[in-house]
Amino acid sequence: TLAGRTDARVIWATGAAEDAAARAAVDSLLADSLTADAAVQIALLNNRRLQATFEDLGLAQADLVQAGLLSNPVFGGRSLWPTEGGPPTLGVNVALEFLDVLYLPLRKRIARSAYAAARYRVAGAVLDLAAETRMAVVRAQADAARLAMQRRIVRNARAGYTASALLREAGNVPAVDVLAEQALYEQARLDELTAEGAMVESREALARLLGLSGPDADLVLAGPLPPVPAEGGLFVRAAEADGVPTAVVDLAAIERAAVEASLELAAARADIETAAQRAGLADIEGLVPEVEIGGEAERDDGDWKAGPEVGLVLPLFDQGQARSAAARGAVRRAQALYYATAVDVRSAARTLGQRLATTRRAALHYQTTVLPLRAALVQQTLLQYNAMQTGVFGLLDAQRQEAEAAAYIRDHMTKPVAAYIAGLSAPKGRRMVHAGAIVSAFGESAQEKVEILGDAGVTIVPTPSSFGEVVAKMVT
Repeated sequence: TLAGRTDARVIWATGAAEDAAARAAVDSLLADSLTADAAVQIALLNNRRLQATFEDLGLAQADLVQAGLLSNPVFGGRSLWPTEGGPPTLGVNVALEFLDVLYLPLRKRIARSAYAAARYRVAGAVLDLAAETRMAVVRAQADAARLAMQRRIVRNARAGYTASALLREAGNVPAVDVLAEQALYEQARLDELTAEGAMVESREALARLLGLSGPDADLVLAGPLPPVPAEGGLFVRAAEADGVPTAVVDLAAIERAAVEASLELAAARADIETAAQRAGLADIEGLVPEVEIGGEAERDDGDWKAGPEVGLVLPLFDQGQARSAAARGAVRRAQALYYATAVDVRSAARTLGQRLATTRRAALHYQTTVLPLRAALVQQTLLQYNAMQTGVFGLLDAQRQEAEAAAYIRDHMTKPVAAYIAGLSAPKGRRMVHAGAIVSAFGESAQEKVEILGDAGVTIVPTPSSFGEVVAKMVT
């Protein structure tokens, strides 16, 4: 059930020697920076809730073995002493539940169906944990990148506030401008606190999935988020709407694939089979509840007598109607749950597919329209500032919007983005009049812009003339 779905190693910890090997593997993975693949492997080896789920499989295995066993024979004996004295009358007997032999195949089929359902549910738990862990790693990495960017924004807001205060002292700006910049600065500080809290919570959620606590929970995440894939994957094709690149998601194909691959539906089908077989057994047992066959031997006056013995339960009062009705109700319940699960699976597939389509369309719009516009706005604002045609705060606002665009790329883009940053070749320590002063106060040199966009998964193009070559490599 897990073949082709995950390459990670899965171990059922039963106290054997391989448990120590699993712990050593976890320690080895924790010794290095944590990637998404490493986190999934640790979770599958170390999450105690998953190990508890494995025990459900053990219980089903035990039931399957038990279903293949006959009931033990019952041995009995008696001794009767005459009240007037004399030797006792001795008797021995043995009895075996005869219907066990006939019911054994049906009970084994019931246990096999229940075992199959348990396997599907355990496999589903493994895949759910793997998916949750992978998302938790990405969320923790994103929160760390978001906090780093928010700290840059705080520095930038502080620079704006400082500049406005200095200009106010010189009498060049009104008090309202200073208050506006102070409000931006204080809001940025509050946003930084929120980002810090989100980062702590996401790292704790990841540690919980990994089954870690104490010093082990002090995780070292591997680098920034990986770049977004060039291709949209299955069920997604490129398109264009109103001259803007977009993506079309095949919702019907996603729904079909989800139904075919759903382990939850497979478990529900096994539940129906189990309930139906139990209903059949209940009907038979209602007619012939119990038949015992055996033999008895008796010694009387020194002579032994032996013969067969049969015991039959007559269903005079209890004909199993209630058990049969309950079993048929269980079948109907299993069928209803199967159909409800199918509806849930189809709905979830359509919802996630639509979310994928909407997110990709928005990301492509940012990539092809919004980000270039904001980059051009920053460049033009900088040119106007150098020509003394705009003020400090216009430049700062343009650069804030550029940072917001980088944040959106990091959180939503699913295709690669390339960018060119001017100023990388400027001599170290050289300041270009007003623009140089603002860049110094703002805290974002050309190299820092490269780092911000790089953290968001953007490929930096060294020169404008190399755009074509870099983009060609990104999409091949």
